[in-house]
Amino acid sequence: MKLSPDKIETLSAALIDALADTDGILFRCDDSDLRLALAAIITDELQVEERLDAEIHKMLQVYKYEITMDRLNYDDLYRKLRNKLIAERRLVL
Repeated sequence: MKLSPDKIETLSAALIDALADTDGILFRCDDSDLRLALAAIITDELQVEERLDAEIHKMLQVYKYEITMDRLNYDDLYRKLRNKLIAERRLVL
């Protein structure tokens, strides 16, 4: 993951504090509950790319023989498949 859990907690706390200082925003629950929920959301969003990469590596195992025999280039296949899945799923990374 690109951010450590401590950095995610700091970021979620800063976002909740910034929203609390904004006029017109009223929280219906405790700040600590909001921070935990926001940290979970941020963590999940950061793991989207990791899950995508794991899925691509698993999909490319089908071509393992061709890749090891230098008939196919792993990096090119990876890049093409990644771009295809990002476009199909409309992911923002």
